[in-house]
Amino acid sequence: MTAKLLNTQNAGWYRFKIGQLECTTIWDGYIHHGYEGIFPNADPAEMARLKKEYRLPEDHIPMDLNPAVVNTGDKLILIDAGMGKTSDMFGDTMGHTVDNLAAAGINPDDIDMVLMTHLHPDHSFGLIDQQGNAVYKNAELYVSDADWAEWTNEANQTRNDFVGPWTEGTLAAVAPYRDRLKLFKMGATIMPGLTTMSVAGHSLGQTAFIFESAGEKVVFTGDVAHHQIFDPIHPEWFFHMDYDSDPQLGADAKSEIFARVTDENIRYHGYHFPFPGIGDMERAEDGTYRFYGEPVTPRL
Repeated sequence: MTAKLLNTQNAGWYRFKIGQLECTTIWDGYIHHGYEGIFPNADPAEMARLKKEYRLPEDHIPMDLNPAVVNTGDKLILIDAGMGKTSDMFGDTMGHTVDNLAAAGINPDDIDMVLMTHLHPDHSFGLIDQQGNAVYKNAELYVSDADWAEWTNEANQTRNDFVGPWTEGTLAAVAPYRDRLKLFKMGATIMPGLTTMSVAGHSLGQTAFIFESAGEKVVFTGDVAHHQIFDPIHPEWFFHMDYDSDPQLGADAKSEIFARVTDENIRYHGYHFPFPGIGDMERAEDGTYRFYGEPVTPRL
């Protein structure tokens, strides 16, 4: 008898509590990203040392996509929408958010608010299905005014670099939400217990969302950091000279948010950190940081 390989994995969702909030990470997939162009100001010897010490892949960074849902008891709030299935410009390993929402017992029609850390494709393209319809048809869309200005500028569609197709896709993704769009300034309070923080750099309007409940806090950080080892130990490393709108501003934002979460005991959720992306950031004796991811457990 032969045993057929199943080639499947557990459903990609993980639930955790912050005070009275019920939070669920929803896995959209992952980007198989090579090291070319990544961390361009890094010391190659130091990068090689960290790869060896932490047993990291030698040839690629497997960046997970971790949208999240926060249930406040009154509102069901999605933070970022994943890559979706309208484009495979980053590969074919993404687009699982809707399936994993269903596996987690969450109906997209019940989402009240979608908060966008920024409008890059792997965060915004999942707002629509393959027919161009809104996936979250009853949700208001929240985007910082600075990010909206950068990534919905129709004139950028004529550019010859990546900005052209990224802008075209973003305009299609936000189109069904324009009549329920809520623009805000970074640093604004969205509602009681939900504040924002500028982490601009990777995009000019990138925003972190801080939730507070019963004395506990969690921050959903988008792409201020892309790697759970390299970024906390070396926040001064740029992510990418091409894809960061302002690489130095992005590096400064990493240092700022790492300091804040450690000083204020805020739990840290990294959109591109290994699933489920939630854990604790701690300051080391040398002033750098370490991220300790929460082990996945069936317990809640």
